[in-house]
Amino acid sequence: MQSKRKVSALGIAHQIKMGQTTSEKICRDLADAIEVGADLNAYATFDRAALMAQAKEADVAKNLGNVRGPLHGVPLILKDNINTMALPTSGGTPALVGNDPGSNAPIAARLFQAGALLAGKANLHELSSGGTSANHTFGPVRNPYDHTRIPGGSSGGTAAAIAAGQAPAGLGTDTAGSVRVPAALCGIFGFRPTTGRYSGEGIVPLSKTQDTAGPLALTMDDIILLDQVLTADPKPVPAQSVSELRIGVAEHLIESSSPAVSQVIGETLTRLADAGVTLVSVDLAPIRELQRPASAGVIDMEFPDIMRVYLEDYAPHLSLEALSDGIASPAVKQFTKDRLAKPFDAEAYALAIGDGLKTLQAAWKELFDIHKLDAIAFPTTPECALPLTDDDNVLRDGESTLSWFYFTFSAMGSIGQRPGVTIPAGLSQGGLPVGLELDGLPGNDEKLLAVAKAVADALAV
Repeated sequence: MQSKRKVSALGIAHQIKMGQTTSEKICRDLADAIEVGADLNAYATFDRAALMAQAKEADVAKNLGNVRGPLHGVPLILKDNINTMALPTSGGTPALVGNDPGSNAPIAARLFQAGALLAGKANLHELSSGGTSANHTFGPVRNPYDHTRIPGGSSGGTAAAIAAGQAPAGLGTDTAGSVRVPAALCGIFGFRPTTGRYSGEGIVPLSKTQDTAGPLALTMDDIILLDQVLTADPKPVPAQSVSELRIGVAEHLIESSSPAVSQVIGETLTRLADAGVTLVSVDLAPIRELQRPASAGVIDMEFPDIMRVYLEDYAPHLSLEALSDGIASPAVKQFTKDRLAKPFDAEAYALAIGDGLKTLQAAWKELFDIHKLDAIAFPTTPECALPLTDDDNVLRDGESTLSWFYFTFSAMGSIGQRPGVTIPAGLSQGGLPVGLELDGLPGNDEKLLAVAKAVADALAV
């Protein structure tokens, strides 16, 4: 693995505030790391001169006593489906390469108002529609632990850059697990908030009911800081004693994972039990059955309309049909063509986002109430990072396999619109990262962040 730059976003902000370093030095070192590690291919767009100009401006402002916020002078990487004025937003697809959306997405604006700098735009799986981040326009993102393997998707560039020391933190987006999966496969933290916690405006979309942006970082403290900035709510998360935690464990998901994943997760849970966490076995099979009516075709039915609206607002020169025709990935092109051709089933859609979702969320809450749980734990992914083959495939058990199985566990939270955090659980015997996911109740994000912070501290990660 490439050498990690261990200083967190919070640490950098503190050093700049205390005069121990400058934004210019931080950004120069970062730019050097990006250029030396260019074979990682984590960035879709990187402009060294523009970054250094931002850093110099931040230092001048700081010297004049104008500290803009808790991220003053800190460079962050944003997934290249999040609108920014300074750099184009492509969604990883040819028809949008070089497109200037004309404004910052609200979530990007929140970061910049807090003093953050735009380090660059992260490479991603085309149109956020896959699990490898093997982009056919910008080239594949590599896993920092093994460049022959995938970093996960679709926010693979953001995760790989942070893990390799090419950014201290950043943003991805998550529809079925696209923040949590790459965070887990690259050995960092990733947070999917309750759907709607952050603005979705100005983001190249897939689904209006399942899309959300989410922060990725080296530390849980950085995840909390970014959440505070994105929600414009600086209050600290509640203190949580690890010895008072009751965490449900989905043992059948651990058992159905690869031996490499199940061994690391088992060892991690043992460490948590030794730290005083009460672990409670829970059965998620009934929950997974309730997912079916709550998820059936939702993304397929929402995509055409929501993408047309995005194009009308931010790329009016481009039709949805032209966008689809220009897709570089054969798999993503087929997914998109199928979505455009599929008739809209109003009855199934109404059930999915209405009674289907309500029933699923009620059953999830009942599980928490019955067992008095603070969170439910399971492996973020059923496999470690596997070797890339072609397009959206990985080499699994000697066969080329579509990578969507990586979202098997993480998609549960997306469908239920609930918050989830992935925490680095350790390395497999083969030296690859494994992630432990903790899911909470919808709307109870601060509680989940507090639980995740306590768990991370107990694990010393």
